[in-house]
Amino acid sequence: MSRSFVVAVYPADLLGLKPVVKAAREAEEEWLKAAREREGIPGLRGRALSEARARVRIERARLRASGKLAGSVELVMLRAVRAELRARRLDRDWEPVPAEAASAPGRPVGVPNNQEGEDESTALTARLTVKLPDDVAEQMVRGCYWTSAPAVEALWAWASRWGDGPVGKYKDALRAGAPPGLAALVAAGASAAPAEALAERDRLREQIVTTGDVLRAALRRAQ
Repeated sequence: MSRSFVVAVYPADLLGLKPVVKAAREAEEEWLKAAREREGIPGLRGRALSEARARVRIERARLRASGKLAGSVELVMLRAVRAELRARRLDRDWEPVPAEAASAPGRPVGVPNNQEGEDESTALTARLTVKLPDDVAEQMVRGCYWTSAPAVEALWAWASRWGDGPVGKYKDALRAGAPPGLAALVAAGASAAPAEALAERDRLREQIVTTGDVLRAALRRAQ
C-alpha cells in the first residue's frame, strides 16, 4: 500500500525532475533489455519462457527496492526521500503521532510557504504528487512530528505571550467586518513583540520540519 502527498514546490525544481526521470526510465529499459537477452528470452517458449520472465521480474523488483533501478517518478522520489530521511536522521523508529495531533497542520504556528511580495516565478506555485510506501510515509510523518514537537510547543507559548501583534489584530478586525479606520485603532492598541522576541520566534520556526520540507528537499536531492 502507498500514501500520496501533494506538496507545493518551486516550478524550476519540478521542471528539473523531468530529465532525471527520463534518464532513470531509459536506464531501467536498458537493464531490462540486457536481462532478457541474458536469460535467452527471445528464443524460449512455454515453461522455460515463463520461468525466465519470472526471474527477470524478481531481479527487477529487488533492484527497484534497493534503489538501483528507478524508472518512474514514484521510484525516483522514493529513492530521494529515503536519502533525505537518512541525512536528517529521521530514518528510525518513532512513536505514533498522538491522535489529537494527527490532523493538525504541519506548521501550526509558523508562516505560509508563499510570502507576501515573493516573485511569482520563485514562489512555491507548482504542485507535485508524491506516492510513498506506507512504511516510508509513516516514518516521515512521525519523524517530522516528534522532531518539531519541542519547537511547536515553544511557539504556542510565544503566541500566548505576544499574540499576533498589531498586524494580526488589524487583519482580525477586518475579517470581523470592522471598517479600516476602526481596524487601525484596534491594531494601535496591540502590543508589538520586541526585536528579541521576534528573533526567538524565527529561531523556533527554523526548528520545525514538515513533510513538505522533507519532500521539497528530496525533490532537489533527486536532481
